[in-house]
Amino acid sequence: MCDYLKIDISETVAVGDAPNDIEILKTAGVAAVMGNASDDIKKLADFVTADNDHDGIVKVIEKYF
Repeated sequence: MCDYLKIDISETVAVGDAPNDIEILKTAGVAAVMGNASDDIKKLADFVTADNDHDGIVKVIEKYF
């Protein structure tokens, strides 16, 4: 998608909370991790946001977009 849109990967934000998100969190320019994630996933974060029940994704959008 980045190649198609001509966006450098360093200009992307990935949001995750689980082991299946590890690769994208390591690849994106910014790794935003949900507050309900395990401590192992939180270690990958550039930013830890609120949990799923407290508008965590909204906080990521407000901060980076």
